Amino acid sequence: MFVRKYSAKYLVLSGIENSAENFRQLSEILSYKKWEGRDLVFDPTGSAIKVLMRYYPDAIWDQPSSEVLDKYLKSLEDAKKIKNFSDYTDDFKFKTKPFEHQKKAFYMSRELDSFALFMEQGTGKTKVAIDLAAHAYANGKISTLVVIAPNGVHRNWLQEITLHMPEYIEHQKIHYSSGMGKKRKAEFESVLQAKDCLKIFTFNVEAFATVAGARWLAQIVLVNKTMMVVDESTRIKNHGAKRTKVITKFGKDPNVVKKLILTGTPITKGCEDLYSQFKFLDPMILGYESFYSFKNRYCVMGGYEGRQVISYKNTEELSDAVDGFSFRVLKKDCLDLPDKIYQRHTFDLSVKERQVYRELKTNLMAELDGEVLAAPEAITNMLRLQQISGGWFPSESPRKIEEIPSRIKALKDVLQNISCKTIIWARFRADIKMIQELLGDKAVSYYGAVSSDDRVDNVERFISDPKVRYFIGQPASGGIGLTLNSKIKNDPVAYVIYYSNSFDLEHRLQSEDRCHRIGTETNVTYIDLQALKTVDNRIITALRKKKSLADLITQDPKSIFMEEDDHE
Repeated sequence: MFVRKYSAKYLVLSGIENSAENFRQLSEILSYKKWEGRDLVFDPTGSAIKVLMRYYPDAIWDQPSSEVLDKYLKSLEDAKKIKNFSDYTDDFKFKTKPFEHQKKAFYMSRELDSFALFMEQGTGKTKVAIDLAAHAYANGKISTLVVIAPNGVHRNWLQEITLHMPEYIEHQKIHYSSGMGKKRKAEFESVLQAKDCLKIFTFNVEAFATVAGARWLAQIVLVNKTMMVVDESTRIKNHGAKRTKVITKFGKDPNVVKKLILTGTPITKGCEDLYSQFKFLDPMILGYESFYSFKNRYCVMGGYEGRQVISYKNTEELSDAVDGFSFRVLKKDCLDLPDKIYQRHTFDLSVKERQVYRELKTNLMAELDGEVLAAPEAITNMLRLQQISGGWFPSESPRKIEEIPSRIKALKDVLQNISCKTIIWARFRADIKMIQELLGDKAVSYYGAVSSDDRVDNVERFISDPKVRYFIGQPASGGIGLTLNSKIKNDPVAYVIYYSNSFDLEHRLQSEDRCHRIGTETNVTYIDLQALKTVDNRIITALRKKKSLADLITQDPKSIFMEEDDHE
């Protein structure tokens, strides 16, 4: 048999004998394929080449097609080295002393073009990425570093670079802002034109939902050998999202010579979360260019019209593929950090709150002072029940059921026994505003309505100002990428209160570790406010179920806070 180039994208297998066995074997190719007579045209994904190598190892590959085969074989060799990695020569001059697990991640991945740092929040993956960029620049591989991160986090990177970039690496850095004026554009252009230094650009991931952000990145990549880092890479897990498509497209540019993805929670909903993250790195790793081929291999479909993922298959194979191009570490395995302590503070709803709650739960509608609220759909009903348990009647003009909600009273009860700095996470903006009113000048807020500049200032005030005792945040915006360890001696951030939870596992796991990371010197106590006999327990149960799937792929133990409770 012969394999040759068919077009810019496809290869063709010729000389196939007409037999049922051959057709059965070739049917295992799940990526795009079509028959032209007795020749098979196919998309040379890793999974397709794997099938050919298994059944037709003696096939002859012409020179153009051999380049594709060589890339596949190199990926296998790289994966083998990672899995067998055990020792290294410590020959790099770090600016800040790394922990042993950071050294291992650095030396394991520094020669690879594509790699995933699946390091739990707080274990220092940002430092590893900065050291890798320094090594790549010092060895002439790159001239530019592009970091793509969640909003706000992309600015924090500039501080981390100042802290960890070796002094012998001359560099200039700047963050991208939407709607840049003339002065800001000139500063950006100045870094772009800089010579004889590492040029560093950090972008908010949302910038690539716009034309302007993509244009600036195009200018950078066009003329520079670039290392691209996607921090909190679950931000590109949706394969159909515009930002995912744009970032993945740039990742394929020949000038992008090194790629990293960083996250402590690579899977938050299902195996399908991995597809786009690894497609950005290199489609050869998982072996599928098409999401639907990937889903056919690893997802069991069912539900309405067979469109819902109901379970998973071939998970050991998927885990093995991921393991060959990633480094996974948990805090408990690598850091001498203090314990996490989990507590529940339960409380009862008031009679009036309970009445509204029960009406909606039983009848799918509720009434308050003549105003009717309907929530016929299950997911909407769940959301409305949670809002009611927080003391709100969520109509078109939301209002409090009681003058002082039972949940806010519960928060006051908890806070009166706490004297140290405290983080308070809440799902809804109305709750954040109410908590801010309660705590006044002793608190700062961090959520979507707070400007980027004020977010930076509020973080600094919380960690540096002894008068600011509370950080009130929304996990969706403030729970990712921030370091909230106190800078004040003997005044640690020792408590984290969850005023309310969402169904998003990533938000919970990430937000927990904003103050439980390198630099933490005291136990951190996590307190969930839980209204008895309400939806609160169901939310934690849903989080636990999502966690169990992530455990299967990344081989983590169950997190304590996901355990069932019996308060509902």
